[in-house]
Amino acid sequence: MNTPIDSINAHLPCRAGVPAAAPRPVPRGVLSRGPSPVPPAPADPPDRAGAPLPLVRSSLGGGVLSVTLAGEFDHYSCLPLRALLDEGAALGARRLVLDAARVTFCDSALAHLLDRWARDGRTWELGRGSRSVRLLLDLWERLGAPAPPGRDAGPAPERERE
Repeated sequence: MNTPIDSINAHLPCRAGVPAAAPRPVPRGVLSRGPSPVPPAPADPPDRAGAPLPLVRSSLGGGVLSVTLAGEFDHYSCLPLRALLDEGAALGARRLVLDAARVTFCDSALAHLLDRWARDGRTWELGRGSRSVRLLLDLWERLGAPAPPGRDAGPAPERERE
């Protein structure tokens, strides 16, 4: 059968028989473990090359959405958390309890998510927060914006002693 692919290949010259490059000798005392990894391009940030994905765990019961976060949260990595909060609100959650003790980095995207959560009269509280999360919320308040609305007035989270 002559398919279009076969007809194209029929007119191409065959390049079989091209010899492979000879392997380079390995210096004595050096173990060869296959090809070395490709070095990152100069434009690649070195610390983001192997950054782990953020972890989000949640449970919903009695109108309370409990969420545990770990890792780094910025504009892009907050998207799954945003979807989770939207789904929790659609299922009737009115209160959010956030455990962010293992968050290593966060930017204003996390504060905006908390603000978005509280828009329709829902409340949230920070059960535990890492230094990054506490700094973000402190800056939020210092810049003239109160902590995202809906924050339960409870005891302030413990401060780490430096």
